[in-house]
Amino acid sequence: MMATILVNALLFYLAIGVLFAIAFVIVGVGKIDDGALGAPWFFRLLIFPGAIAFWPYLLSKWIKGNNYD
Repeated sequence: MMATILVNALLFYLAIGVLFAIAFVIVGVGKIDDGALGAPWFFRLLIFPGAIAFWPYLLSKWIKGNNYD
């Protein structure tokens, strides 16, 4: 039962991450990093898995805007 809960929690985290990553690589990456403005599609494809994994951190950076701390 505990394993089922953990797997479901992981799947939920990943599902939110995929939805976030789609929006992030299209719009958000340019909002938090000026160097990524106009980046080619293969760059966005490269950062897609990382955006899935680190979506809570990237979401907080996206909300705060263009700051480099």
